[in-house]
Amino acid sequence: AHAGPPASEAPAAASPPARRPPATVAAAPPPRLALAEEEASDRAGVDARGGKGKDSPYEGRFATVMSALASGQADKALDEARTWHAEQPGDVLALVALGETAEARNQTELAARAYGSVIDLFPNRADLRRFAGERLDRLATKDAAALDLAIDTYAKAVADRPDHPASHRLLAFALLKKKEYAKAFDAIAASMRRGYDEGRFEGVRRILAEDVGLVGAAWAAAEPARREEILGRVRSVGGVVENAPSLRFVLVWETDANDVDFHIHDARGGHAYYGEQQLESGGELYADVTTGYGPECFTIRGPKQRRAAPYRLEAHYYARGPMGYGMGKLEIVEHDGKGGLVFQERPFIVMKDQAYVDLGTVE
Repeated sequence: AHAGPPASEAPAAASPPARRPPATVAAAPPPRLALAEEEASDRAGVDARGGKGKDSPYEGRFATVMSALASGQADKALDEARTWHAEQPGDVLALVALGETAEARNQTELAARAYGSVIDLFPNRADLRRFAGERLDRLATKDAAALDLAIDTYAKAVADRPDHPASHRLLAFALLKKKEYAKAFDAIAASMRRGYDEGRFEGVRRILAEDVGLVGAAWAAAEPARREEILGRVRSVGGVVENAPSLRFVLVWETDANDVDFHIHDARGGHAYYGEQQLESGGELYADVTTGYGPECFTIRGPKQRRAAPYRLEAHYYARGPMGYGMGKLEIVEHDGKGGLVFQERPFIVMKDQAYVDLGTVE
């Protein structure tokens, strides 16, 4: 993750600070996926996702669908997604376009089938299992069955690729949302016991240690009689006891050997990114992952009244590498300091080198 502000905002003489080059590991592009055609319905409600005020991070027919959603033309978006899918049933982006359109139209069942088909078609691809789970996670607020599907696919991703820290993190937090506290703790503790190469996943141990603390805090709040026992378990696996308010933004992407950068802007004009990892208003970006997958984490500690909200968040495709388009998720985790956690899931697609994708604001 790197990159200064986009050219339209950067001073003419400014140049981004030096950074290490991204890895050049050879890898196959994401496979094309297929999905049987579904029935359309005419429910309203559009929430298009993508860049605002900058060049679109999309291209081709996907850009057409997302532009139609952004302009409130849900029927046009649905028609384009269906036509595209009918013509190219094995195109993964046609599948995502159909899922995005279904979500925007509140067709939750259709969206879940669109994203869930990834699991059926590619059961041995951990990255695509996580990709599907991340989008099912977003549906879980409207469809409890979507969370069960996400948990199942994350568990299989852990079994298949335990060397990817995202597998453990996604499983642990999905279990936490289902209030399966002991299972969530075991899932995240397993990642701490396993350990990861900091050269491959820079800053990951710090992120995982805090994840252990957050899961432990939620568990202790749910079972206060076991509080000391649970916090002892947090410490025993190298976790950090989380007993104060915090706001975390965690970016992951399901693409190897590429570099997606995380940018955080506060209401006071502050800008944190790979070259300036702290905001004067408070908060720190832990590391700059240039070799694919992430996670990258920005944490703001302290009560809400000390924050410089709203925060505006962006992902920048600094070096797409051999994998083609990027697919990932921003997860927002709010902790009240007493074990109460609130989550937001914001999956994204980015297709163009040097493009920015708008991940929205956080109040």
